[in-house]
Amino acid sequence: MGKKHKKGLTAILIIIAVVIVLGAAAAVYFLAFDSMTIVSDSAFSQIVPQKTVTRLRLRCALKGIRLSVTRLTDDCFYSEAAFEARLGRIRSDYVLLGPLSAAYAVKNYIDVSDLLKSSIVLAIHDSEGSHLFDCTLVSDVISGWEKVASELSLETSTMSQNVGLVYDSDSKNIAEAIISCFPVGRVTSFEKPESGRLFASSSIEEMNRQGIVIALCPSVDSFSDFFKSENSISWITDYRLALTVPDKNLYGIVIPDFYWVLEKALSVEKGSRIITELEYIYEKK
Repeated sequence: MGKKHKKGLTAILIIIAVVIVLGAAAAVYFLAFDSMTIVSDSAFSQIVPQKTVTRLRLRCALKGIRLSVTRLTDDCFYSEAAFEARLGRIRSDYVLLGPLSAAYAVKNYIDVSDLLKSSIVLAIHDSEGSHLFDCTLVSDVISGWEKVASELSLETSTMSQNVGLVYDSDSKNIAEAIISCFPVGRVTSFEKPESGRLFASSSIEEMNRQGIVIALCPSVDSFSDFFKSENSISWITDYRLALTVPDKNLYGIVIPDFYWVLEKALSVEKGSRIITELEYIYEKK
């Protein structure tokens, strides 16, 4: 047998061995692992960054859990029968309902825990309707913004410029928590009034005048108005606003701690109907 023939045979055997190993790994992943499904929708799928889902999928795999995402089509939210039928097809050990799916279930009194008898059902919602899920995750958004403010306070301590803060009446309590994390006078606040047609342009103008380079925005109406013209300000926003910000201007986001949700899911008992706080974290771009 020639050397060339031996080398070819060796290469074939290596390829076969690799295929066998990969096949065995795939079999373990799909057959032996527990499974977790995130129930999403068209909006939720867009605002949760793909890299967050990828990291979560890896963390799940390290814990022996296979993560998948089921996106409900818009028609599922116009028919209780369609909604229940689509959820009823999920076969997973753990199921996490996004905010829209959870809200629809609460609005229509759909007991998802009972519907998915073989799954531990968690839902991102307020405490209303907690009897419909095994675990209701009530968002503690302030926790994420306090993390942002504490980190940014240290990061900008040597800068001469202030940090900007844009908010509206719905996020006033968050704004107060943010300001409390900075030294007095280090935050320039811009609260949107009831009728603020020129709020965005006047705020940007003032930020530029003060030389502000980083701004935070937990919530404000018509946030897209801030980007009608180019500016060099870097923004940290709630993850639901991040798509509005041009990529070059996005500094970071505040987002639910999905890694903690994974840990929590493992400790929830079927039928427990418990309520717990869902903390938010800061993901720097």
